[in-house]
Amino acid sequence: MKKRLTLLLSGLLTVSGAIAFAQASYFMVNDAKGQVTARNEYVDIQGTPYLTADWVTGGFTLANGKSYTDMKIKYDLVKDKMYVKGTGDELITLIDPVRDFTVNFPAEETVKQRHFRNGYAGIAGTTDAYYFEVLADGKTQLLKRVSKNILENKEYNSATATKSFEEISKYYLYTDGKGSQVKKDKKAILAALGNKQSELETYIKAEKLNLKNDADAAKLITYYNTL
Repeated sequence: MKKRLTLLLSGLLTVSGAIAFAQASYFMVNDAKGQVTARNEYVDIQGTPYLTADWVTGGFTLANGKSYTDMKIKYDLVKDKMYVKGTGDELITLIDPVRDFTVNFPAEETVKQRHFRNGYAGIAGTTDAYYFEVLADGKTQLLKRVSKNILENKEYNSATATKSFEEISKYYLYTDGKGSQVKKDKKAILAALGNKQSELETYIKAEKLNLKNDADAAKLITYYNTL
């Protein structure tokens, strides 16, 4: 009886140890450590929580300074988290913080590349862990905060509700360690910049910029940084 009990306890410890090892184990992604993330969180919701439903090729830089290229990436806009692809189709969360990442799109797409970065302090309602898309870099930056919420809609006299992902975009001008939200139109952007109004007006007219367009708004801020 004592021997049988010993064997039983030994078996339980072995199983317990295997479970603990599985929970603690990690994947190596080009020498970056990552853990498999559960994928059953978004059930019966229309649309995708990601920037793109499919894996896209890109690169990233960790907080420790190491950079990686030609990786398969997904960006979860609900959780504000970047994943890389595992050996199958697993979502791998990197253990070291990701400082910035870039995703590339096929040649036929209008936008070929999008770059995201965190570390921005001084923006109301956010922390420095939030990722922002960098539309224009330099002394003054034009940032875009893209996120998704889960909406629940119940039609009149219906017993069931449908869920879908809603994408929200907000724009910010960031300079000298502070950021302020701005509407993406000519009047609001010029008012937020405050100076060089004559030069900016001339440039907008000469280049026929529509500041409701991301690329044109970014082009104006890039020009502003040269003045």
